[in-house]
Amino acid sequence: MKRIFPLIVIIVFLLSIIMTTMSCEKDDICIEDTVGTPHLIIRFYDAANPTETKTVPNLQVESIDAPDPNIPILSATPTDSIAIPLRVLEETTDITLINDYGAIDDNGTPSDDTDDIPLQNEDFIIISYTNQELFISRACGYKNIFNLQSFNVTTDTDNWIINSEIINNPVENETNAHIHIFH
Repeated sequence: MKRIFPLIVIIVFLLSIIMTTMSCEKDDICIEDTVGTPHLIIRFYDAANPTETKTVPNLQVESIDAPDPNIPILSATPTDSIAIPLRVLEETTDITLINDYGAIDDNGTPSDDTDDIPLQNEDFIIISYTNQELFISRACGYKNIFNLQSFNVTTDTDNWIINSEIINNPVENETNAHIHIFH
């Protein structure tokens, strides 16, 4: 009996170690390089030469339906492409693209601001899409993929956007432009 007791203790100890190591799961860590919900990439092109990109001077992008529409998505930056976050709980995102934001024509009288004319030009955009959730992992959760339905520029008397075209659909990553805007 004296020999069996230490053997039983050793067996129970080894079994408990084996059971403990077998019940462990790998760590749930979301790697920093994991791609989440992508932004909509818009690239600007010259309407007169549609194969050439064209910078928009002093572009400001505002979200009409953001919690605070006074906070721009992108502010006063000359650029030929932008990344727009789409609303994941909705099927539309409304934005305003403002060309020449903050530009003023002082009518040759820089000291008299009463005759100044703002040069900025706003175009309103409605982006319609369907939204699909895609499970990544327990640590990273879900990401969204957007299937673009339409990209509509609201027509006014002075549109700076001449035309637009959906190029890459669905919006799954940020490696290529999804929309081309010609101006």
